[in-house]
Amino acid sequence: MMLLSQVVGRPVVSAADASHIGTVAGLVVAPEEALITAVRLDGVKGGGDVIAWADVHAVGPDAVVVGAASAARFASTDSSESQDLLGKRLLTELGDAAGTLADVAFDPESGLIHTLHTSRGDRVPGLHLLGIGSYAVVIRAADAGAAGAAGAVRA
Repeated sequence: MMLLSQVVGRPVVSAADASHIGTVAGLVVAPEEALITAVRLDGVKGGGDVIAWADVHAVGPDAVVVGAASAARFASTDSSESQDLLGKRLLTELGDAAGTLADVAFDPESGLIHTLHTSRGDRVPGLHLLGIGSYAVVIRAADAGAAGAAGAVRA
């Protein structure tokens, strides 16, 4: 597993020509699938600011490596503001506050969101992710008998 906080700020490099494309600014997530769909970039020259997750070759300890840096693979996103995940308010589907989003653990190969780490120390399963917006991240409310306000488990 890898944490979003470990990836933000890493350089993104083309495998084809070893050129620096940009720097990881964040991730674009499909909440209904708890799946990363793209990588948002900062510092891109003359192109869009998003690379599809399918074009990510590897997420390594020093860089994110992508296929050829073709302009066709980049696309700007209108939802980039709502995809700034870290520090965002967490709410349950019932409107209860569950802290803020401290980090996101994901599989660097598949892009599957494993857990959401809260500011309260809880870990919410990725499949409990329901929605991401400019105001908050919405997660499934606790099942009867589950630990924590968000159906989370203590680390």
